[in-house]
Amino acid sequence: MIDLSIDLAALRHNYRQIRQCCGPGVKMLAVVKADAYGHGLVPVSRALVAEAVDYLGVAYLGEGLALRQAGITTPILMLMGILPQDAASVVAHDLEVVVFRADVVEALVAQARQQGKRILVHLKVDTGMGRLGLPPEEVMDFLNWLRGFPELSVMGLISHFAVADQADKFYTLQQLARFTALLQEARHAGWSVPLSHISNSAACLELDAAHLGMVRPGIMLYGSPPAPDRPPPVTLKPVMAMQTQILQLKRLPPGCSISYGCTFTTSAECLVAVLPVGYCNGYSRHLSNCGEVLIRGQRAPIRGRVCMNLTMVEVTHIAAAQEGDLVTLLGADQGDRITADDLAAWTGTISYEFYCLLGNSNPRRFLGE
Repeated sequence: MIDLSIDLAALRHNYRQIRQCCGPGVKMLAVVKADAYGHGLVPVSRALVAEAVDYLGVAYLGEGLALRQAGITTPILMLMGILPQDAASVVAHDLEVVVFRADVVEALVAQARQQGKRILVHLKVDTGMGRLGLPPEEVMDFLNWLRGFPELSVMGLISHFAVADQADKFYTLQQLARFTALLQEARHAGWSVPLSHISNSAACLELDAAHLGMVRPGIMLYGSPPAPDRPPPVTLKPVMAMQTQILQLKRLPPGCSISYGCTFTTSAECLVAVLPVGYCNGYSRHLSNCGEVLIRGQRAPIRGRVCMNLTMVEVTHIAAAQEGDLVTLLGADQGDRITADDLAAWTGTISYEFYCLLGNSNPRRFLGE
């Protein structure tokens, strides 16, 4: 009853747009963590590998192993780092790791020696995100300590912008200044750090000085702008779409309540379409009484609370509506479109969350493989 489609041709288009924006001299790490933001880790990664992407970025060991088991040999970076007990698998499968803990480095080096391999790492620096990474003042001491491990190669420094999607770039430029100062200090000390990277999608578009050796686009790949309030300078195509059908049409009299909690009561005779989709499908309960769907090219508002498996919308104004009609929850219909940013705006969240909710809750159909 639910059709969740992933348009890989649109994904490839978005990748090419980002590549063109950043220029040929900048390497590209495509962020495919969280099951490629709900779009499907392996199919998305295969499509990007076909576009000659330089790196793939994942969060968890299982994601990296899934890509290797799928036959993908492109460099893969573990963006969240690992725990010491994961070192053997990481080295065995030639995964690269973000590091910021000494015990993890020691575990990686021990496995590299045991397996007769080199391990490639990227050193994480916290330049103002307040999340993972070493404070800037500890970076050089950590690098100097790493000199004692010939089995290990430092590919670059890595950091992450906190507010690059905001129009005011003051804080972002402060972070970039801290990062580039560390790069200069590291290079002066003899570290080449050729693949240092800090740019997310927003910085790819709006901060050329932050492109450095490599950039890390994420949300742009999937067709959403990093700043919904500012149109991007490139053309992005939505990759995910979700549709269902009207399960039942029913006419309700005035004064009739709809769904749990009686949060909506009809003020006049009302034609309601019952849809076989709910929060078990990632269609958030926060859409209750505020979201919309498309039916026959017209918007139909959600009435009452979204249930676990069902959602009700009003179609009084859509005279031709019939049971079995196609309903678009995410995507385009006859010239109108509901975007992930629309869903996010109605519920007070971000497009990333809806992609993960919908993509990880429903079977996906891949187009353009």
